[in-house]
Amino acid sequence: MLAAMSAETSVEEHRKQIANRLGEPDRLQFPSGWTMSSSWQRAQAAPSAVGPVNPAEFDVLLSYVDEDSLSKHRVLFALYEGELVAECECDGYRFRGWCAHVALLWWKWSRDNLAVTDLDASRVHTSPPWWLSVDDVERDRVDVEPDQPVAADGGVER
Repeated sequence: MLAAMSAETSVEEHRKQIANRLGEPDRLQFPSGWTMSSSWQRAQAAPSAVGPVNPAEFDVLLSYVDEDSLSKHRVLFALYEGELVAECECDGYRFRGWCAHVALLWWKWSRDNLAVTDLDASRVHTSPPWWLSVDDVERDRVDVEPDQPVAADGGVER
């Protein structure tokens, strides 16, 4: 029988596996208009189940809104070298770099419903940490830039 691996050893092993891959794992990038995409809508509305396989990957069971059958995909979703990396084995991700499986993991994590491992620090985050910058998310949050700079006078009446 194989000796049981400690949680820290397992995290380090998965970090090494990612470091030794040909090519870097994809840094998660949200496509333009991602909040209106069919992948994002499916992630929020379709029946689903998510389970960790190891510190870096999840099995995602996801259906379509009008179906009952679930399909399973293995998804890399972890913090690695200060960035959120994500890869899915599905055709949608392969062709567009975005899919409902990755969207579901982001949806759950951003609502404190998923534990994501930082492979460098061997730490688990149940929501995106304050220091994580996902520029594409911020871009879609800002609708317009003000024409004039905003002035704050500290509330002094004039």
